[in-house]
Amino acid sequence: MDIVPFIQFTFNTQYMLRWVYGGIVMYIPILNFFSLGYLSKTSRLLMISNIGLPTWERKYDIWMDGLKLLFIFILYEAVPFFLFSCGFFLTTLGTIPAFFGHIMIKLSYIALLIFSYFIPFAFATFSEQMDFKKALEFDKIQKAIREVLIPYLGGYIGTLFLLYICKWFLRIPYLIGFLFSSVLTYYALLLSTYYFTQLFRQTSLSMEKTEEETVYQDRSSSNP
Repeated sequence: MDIVPFIQFTFNTQYMLRWVYGGIVMYIPILNFFSLGYLSKTSRLLMISNIGLPTWERKYDIWMDGLKLLFIFILYEAVPFFLFSCGFFLTTLGTIPAFFGHIMIKLSYIALLIFSYFIPFAFATFSEQMDFKKALEFDKIQKAIREVLIPYLGGYIGTLFLLYICKWFLRIPYLIGFLFSSVLTYYALLLSTYYFTQLFRQTSLSMEKTEEETVYQDRSSSNP
């Protein structure tokens, strides 16, 4: 998959500010729902077009999409969060409980990597079908991932690596590091959105909506 044309497109001065706006507010609570929602809108556009960036029209809808995505992420990360919370609580109870608490905290990091693995296609499913429940159909998402396993795994590892690099910019003092890290993190997520959306289009899961609409249209045309 050639991601270079999309990178070149995103640095076109006519479109660059569209994703920069989302990057500026990426680290700001509540406002970052706009950032998440814009990624979803971008993915929806890329489902029907090989390249492009949407406008910021209908900001309320963008914000609501970001809120829905946050709930999806929370549900997928419920197990890691539970392990971390329990582990942290045990570390406050004494030496022996603290020992097991530290183990649980480490396990929560591993669980975070495992459960986050499914989020890119859950995100793509929601973006395409705008159905909260569809994004939680774990079996179908897992099946779609298996269809493109190697490139999916490569994209996931690549995304984690980019996000890790972006985090280091927070070491730059004052607001400069914060803004750099925020914008670069968002750009890494934008590239990830493009990559996984194009990958998602190659799976049978992406075809479900088309098939359902075809059946519905056939039934409608048969009824006078």
